[in-house]
Amino acid sequence: MTLEQLAARSGVAADKIITYTEAGLLPCKDAHATFSADDQYWLDMVNCFLENGSSVEDLKDLMPLCEQCATTY
Repeated sequence: MTLEQLAARSGVAADKIITYTEAGLLPCKDAHATFSADDQYWLDMVNCFLENGSSVEDLKDLMPLCEQCATTY
C-alpha cells in the first residue's frame, strides 16, 4: 500500500509515518516504498507506545528489539 493508504487505514498522518520510518521505527525503512500489512501492524504498535507516553527517542532503542524478537519466534 502507498503512504497515503497506510495513513488512511491507520489514522496516523503521513508526515508522522515518514518521521517514524526515517527514525527506523518501522520495518520498512523507506517512506517512499510500498508498505505491507506488517508495516501497518508495527505502525499501530509504535502509535500505541507513543500514545502511552513513550517518545520517538525511546522507541529507537525498543523497536529493533521488538522486531528481533518477532523474527525469533
